Amino acid sequence: MKNNILGGLVIFMVVLTCLLMLDDISNTQKQPSIPEAAQVDQIEQQTDLAIVEKEE
Repeated sequence: MKNNILGGLVIFMVVLTCLLMLDDISNTQKQPSIPEAAQVDQIEQQTDLAIVEKEE
């Protein structure tokens, strides 16, 4: 009986995962992508760590 419950739970999770994957694949709405750009400034005689600024 215990093996039947575990097997059913595994099958349920596999089916749920497959349905979620199919939903993601069939979703035709395009998500807006935001390209990330990096800017490098060189300052003479400075050996500190780089500072990363992210614009949103």
